[in-house]
Amino acid sequence: MFTGTVKEAGRFFSDARIFELYSEIRDYLPKQRRKEFEKSWVINNLLAGSRKRRRLEKKLGCTLPALIDITPTEKCNLNCLGCYALSYSRSVDMTTEQVRLIVGQARELGIYLVGLLGGEPFARKDLFRVVEENKDIAFRISTNGTTLGGETIEALKRCGNLVTYFSLEGFEEETDSWRGSGVYSQIMESMSALKEARVLFGFSALLHKKNVKRVVSTCFLDAMTEAGCKFGLFFPYGPAGDSARYELRLDENEISEAFSRLDALSQNYTMLLIKEGYTARGNSDHYVAEKGCRAGVTVNITPEGNVEPCNGIQFYTENVFRSGLKRVFTSPFYNDIYTCVRRYNGRCISIFQPKEVLRIVEENNARGSYPRSFPTYRKYAACYPDIPSKKSARESLEEKMS
Repeated sequence: MFTGTVKEAGRFFSDARIFELYSEIRDYLPKQRRKEFEKSWVINNLLAGSRKRRRLEKKLGCTLPALIDITPTEKCNLNCLGCYALSYSRSVDMTTEQVRLIVGQARELGIYLVGLLGGEPFARKDLFRVVEENKDIAFRISTNGTTLGGETIEALKRCGNLVTYFSLEGFEEETDSWRGSGVYSQIMESMSALKEARVLFGFSALLHKKNVKRVVSTCFLDAMTEAGCKFGLFFPYGPAGDSARYELRLDENEISEAFSRLDALSQNYTMLLIKEGYTARGNSDHYVAEKGCRAGVTVNITPEGNVEPCNGIQFYTENVFRSGLKRVFTSPFYNDIYTCVRRYNGRCISIFQPKEVLRIVEENNARGSYPRSFPTYRKYAACYPDIPSKKSARESLEEKMS
């Protein structure tokens, strides 16, 4: 029976070897955690949630994302090079009840995938209670991998609906130069512990000029496969915040080349490799293996409850605790950002169209998420030329037919 469900879910994937991956996950997870993963990640996230969102979109007259990111805390034990979160206040945390509130509102809108970001989210042990209380919701948590003690691993073993992503920049040289000495070895130790505990996890790799060739390689993917990763996220570095390193940003040709190389490499792995921030196919609908720009396709909710289009566009017009998620997605700011993403075919608008983003921010009287949001982003926007939009496959076909 469930094989049929997986087959239907497979239509959401472009290059992912969904059946081989599913078979690996079934063999890897203990029975109860496997059932929780299937219900939350496949049935609700990919199928039931998608149908519910489509119905509500017609009723509300807006676009609803498949994923929302929540940042319960900006506190972190590291100070990584170029981190977008370093500009935020580390003195404010969400309460457990506020996290519950957001998750409940997401479910009402058919959003069954919730990301937990930081700071370092594993600093908040209460988040496991929220994950356990909402077994119908798929959660993914991004960690620096340096704080996973025995208590955390035991909590992860109770959560079949949670996938852990370890953030890194490649091997030891690349990761430690970005995050600090000894971090890579701690990540590998944490991966080994989760593999032994049969907990689902993957990696999240930031691509920039100094590491892109090392990360998008057979050598790196082999190492992550051996470590036990079932999933891999690839993000082109989008400079954000006061600590931005503009000189490390990849240009469009470099990103396109890296992702084309990743396409070729992916044929040799059952691991689900997800490309974010750039779309090369001319179609920005329903990305899973190729997700494109995150702005307006998801949102990032800060500890104060301010709702940003993504963590690279650090501006907001709505606060989820004052207005609720429904109002966020029907707001002019969110819809203007989403329209911009569509116009530029899923390519990260913060990387490729910062002047356009700034125009939308100013027209909607958006507020900065931290005191220097405006001068910092204006400086960033001035660094890069505008890139013209590309026609989607559908638009090109319609133009030819007319």
